[in-house]
Amino acid sequence: MPDRKPEPRQPIYLMLRMKPPWVFIDEIRRFVESFCACACDVAANRESQLALAVHELMQNAVPHSHDEEVDLVLEVDPDADRVEVAVTNRCTEAEFRALEERIARMNREPDALRHYLTEMSTSPATVRGGLGLARVRFESQLELSLSRSGGRVTVHASGALRAPALKVPGGAHA
Repeated sequence: MPDRKPEPRQPIYLMLRMKPPWVFIDEIRRFVESFCACACDVAANRESQLALAVHELMQNAVPHSHDEEVDLVLEVDPDADRVEVAVTNRCTEAEFRALEERIARMNREPDALRHYLTEMSTSPATVRGGLGLARVRFESQLELSLSRSGGRVTVHASGALRAPALKVPGGAHA
């Protein structure tokens, strides 16, 4: 029997729209981890990293949503070795500009670990938040970008589905 090329698979999507109560964010993380365990190639071993990314982006979106819906779209494309997370919420002009500057500052630093460590050292210990985007970029190994339409902002996090093990001083994290 001749060798057959496997049929290309379609990307797998998860779409969710919710009103922003905090209580669901941890449950969404668990759901996304389970979803990714089914949707991702076993070799990718990315479930916890992608669940972390969704969790952090949802934690950022909910308090800035002005009690309107928050949308989550997760696309897993095993054939293209790509994954994209997009979280959309209502925002003011000032919130958008602050987020735009934060992501631009982060992307100016080519070393994701260095940026993460800088953010940890400069974030006040008494203030909650401020590290989520840096965590997504470093720990989830996803690049971040931003778009805006009609008073709503979307944070995009995308990268390889089969990402290499993290290299950290003193070891590696898979």
